[in-house]
Amino acid sequence: MSEDDVAWLDEHVGHGNFRTWAKPTSHLTAESYGRSRAVVDRRLLEQACARLMGPL
Repeated sequence: MSEDDVAWLDEHVGHGNFRTWAKPTSHLTAESYGRSRAVVDRRLLEQACARLMGPL
């Protein structure tokens, strides 16, 4: 994940709060489970965040 993706995720979901960051982390893990080589990119971040709060 790039620095820009981390900043984007914090702005839209994390808000600097560790407990809030745990939610997208869990969803990213679920989204990438079973993939032989999961790459966390903006598309995967948006999919995980949509599961939390709907489309951004």
